[in-house]
Amino acid sequence: MENRKGVILNIGPVHPATHGVLRLIADLEGDTIENIKVDIGFLHRGKEKLAEMRYFSNYYPIVDKLDYVSALQMEILFGSVVEKAAGITLPPRAVYIRMIMAEIQRIMSHLVFIGSFGMDVGNYTGFIWAFREREELMTIVESVSGGRLAPMYICNGGTFYDLPENFNQALTPVLDDIEKKINKDYRALFNDNNIFVMRTKGVGVINKSTVIENGITGPNMRAAGIKRDLRRDEPYLAYESMDFEIPTEESGDSYSRFIIRIKEIIESIKIIRQALKNIPTGPYKTSVPWLLKIPEKQTFVRQEVSKGEMAMYMVTNGGLTPYRLKIRSPTFFSLKMLEKILKGSKIADIVAVVASLDPVMGEVDR
Repeated sequence: MENRKGVILNIGPVHPATHGVLRLIADLEGDTIENIKVDIGFLHRGKEKLAEMRYFSNYYPIVDKLDYVSALQMEILFGSVVEKAAGITLPPRAVYIRMIMAEIQRIMSHLVFIGSFGMDVGNYTGFIWAFREREELMTIVESVSGGRLAPMYICNGGTFYDLPENFNQALTPVLDDIEKKINKDYRALFNDNNIFVMRTKGVGVINKSTVIENGITGPNMRAAGIKRDLRRDEPYLAYESMDFEIPTEESGDSYSRFIIRIKEIIESIKIIRQALKNIPTGPYKTSVPWLLKIPEKQTFVRQEVSKGEMAMYMVTNGGLTPYRLKIRSPTFFSLKMLEKILKGSKIADIVAVVASLDPVMGEVDR
């Protein structure tokens, strides 16, 4: 950044326990941001290159650590691209199990967003509440898979285990409790909180043209008024059989990005209830060799994960591992947009705007 009379302020890279090792270099005039640069790459671990050295069956622990608060969705996406390339058809029950787990993971991810966003704007109670609700769902995930943050539950052809016998009885009251608290307690804590509203409304505004120009997807896109969701527009799993809404907001500000995720939690609960009611009986996986060979081809799959549209492009050459794997991560595009939307903002708004985009750097620094 060129020399000038103003002040250059380094923000981060911060500890991975927050939003990740993200560094922002702000060029200030007083407390106003004249220019800002996004510096990434501090967490890069070569995830795409590692795929070339792993069998199709044992790359799942690696994808778990991409968006590590949405690990199940990462596993489902990789499983889908392998199965499409290999011509593997999932049993109907496995399709529903994956969809249920994907929506549980979406709720868990949005709860992390709510909690961390609240803490970043001074609402520590919101952090405690959101992580309390997330912990209930993590216990459910553990009962199914044996894992919590990194479940390692998806395998080629389905899932490692069937749902436990008491799954419905354990999950239903948790969903009811979360829905009740979102509609009542969280509204009072956030929506009716004048300080939270002042810190977020009209802050970090993203318009539709900026969304399109920067390839923004997911909740950050829908908060700007664009009604697009791959679960509805390009259905996969059993989403075409589900009745749910695609929430949108028009303001495109930090407050709208918060509201979208609140509404999406309610819609995910609606999807899970329908899926539990209609889940087929039968096998939860199909027989697939552990050492899988996939013919020479190019395969592309994209899905609607909690952060937006995530895609995998895999090239195979008849061997036991991917020849090449390329990942399209939604947060990468959202972060680039910071250089535009933070210009002219105040220093105090930086943390709020970054938090409103819901970044997880494991997905960005692949």
